[in-house]
Amino acid sequence: MTLSDMKENQIATITKIESDSALSRRLFDMGFIAGQNIACVNVSALGSPIAYNLRGCKVALRKKDADKIGVVL
Repeated sequence: MTLSDMKENQIATITKIESDSALSRRLFDMGFIAGQNIACVNVSALGSPIAYNLRGCKVALRKKDADKIGVVL
């Protein structure tokens, strides 16, 4: 399952990030680390961007970037 598959109000744990080095570094800097809990807060009407709560902060990602982050519920 990927981050973009989550429904609103679901909580999951990040398992992996499959991305090029620039994006993976940027996500790492924002706190997207394997083992970290993340909650889906809001999915926009068109499906992108999607807002997540990560370590007390709200972060919005494009669907194509959220597709690269593996999670487990």
